[in-house]
Amino acid sequence: MMTQVLNQFSKWFLHHQSFAGYIEPIMQVFKPAWRAGQFRAQVVNTTVLDGGFLSVQLKPSKQWRAHTSGQHISLTVEINGRLLTRVFTVASSAQQFKNTGLVRLLIKTNAQGRFTGLLSSALKAGLWCNISAPSGDFVFKNTHTPATFIAGGSGITPMLAMLDDYLSQTTQKVSLVYYAKATEHQCVDELSELAAQFEHFSFLLLTREQSSDITSNIKPWENPDIYCCGPAAFMQTVSDFAKTHKLNYYQEAFGLALPTLNDDSQFNVKINASAHVVSGNDVLLTQFEEKKLPVKRGCGIGICHQCQCIKKSGVVRNLKTGELSDNGEQLIQLCVSQPVSDLELQL
Repeated sequence: MMTQVLNQFSKWFLHHQSFAGYIEPIMQVFKPAWRAGQFRAQVVNTTVLDGGFLSVQLKPSKQWRAHTSGQHISLTVEINGRLLTRVFTVASSAQQFKNTGLVRLLIKTNAQGRFTGLLSSALKAGLWCNISAPSGDFVFKNTHTPATFIAGGSGITPMLAMLDDYLSQTTQKVSLVYYAKATEHQCVDELSELAAQFEHFSFLLLTREQSSDITSNIKPWENPDIYCCGPAAFMQTVSDFAKTHKLNYYQEAFGLALPTLNDDSQFNVKINASAHVVSGNDVLLTQFEEKKLPVKRGCGIGICHQCQCIKKSGVVRNLKTGELSDNGEQLIQLCVSQPVSDLELQL
């Protein structure tokens, strides 16, 4: 209630949408990177790893609650005067956070990327950034059954955290099959230490050249729970195998495989009283960015909700679920919303 009163006061007398937004520059003088609705985190160190990976150690503020191993967070960094947000899985366990107060991100960088390509220079020790509360349900489900982890490339990140936390909580057989390019397997020393400490854990490091059948090392007769993270086609293969053999299957996607859009229809979109025309062959976020509209890009794959807005009327298709919205008012995510009718939006 008080927040609503302050926000209304801010609109009437301070000409700002929210009171928190109004005081943000003042707060940042005393607390760098202070932002309403986000948590501050200080960069402890960064390490460039083989295969274009970057390890980032962060110390979150005391208000941040510990994650459950396997969950992800949104990382917001100021780069070239713009706040950019992406979603990354925490690659360190909840127990490690409890012991040290630190979290680790293991990030696959792209030299040409406008976010990851600039992280090594933007995240210097001692600087502050923002993180979200942890979220996600790709967590260890059952300590009473065997488990097989299947990782492809960057998909190893949640599994590093999950294995470190849960191997001590089960005596069931746990195996990891980790696919990556020949020189890009990460944290092998950590995996070796876990294998030495827990005799019920083993792991294989493979490339697709060595073993093209990514399900060949799953042993369905042991009835393991399957945990998989990697590219979409990679996970689909494992998912189909698990379904065929009636195995419990859990996955975490670090990328969004959007269907090809072939609808060339044009639609009128009313945004905060301004009129625009959009095409039915792309998501709204991309088209709004091209028009230089004041939208906020986050992860771009429908996880972080940074691009969320209010749809007042009209119908969109959610490309994550394939579902069509109704015609009434509701929250939508621009990065996964394909227009299929005229729209009225409130940004």
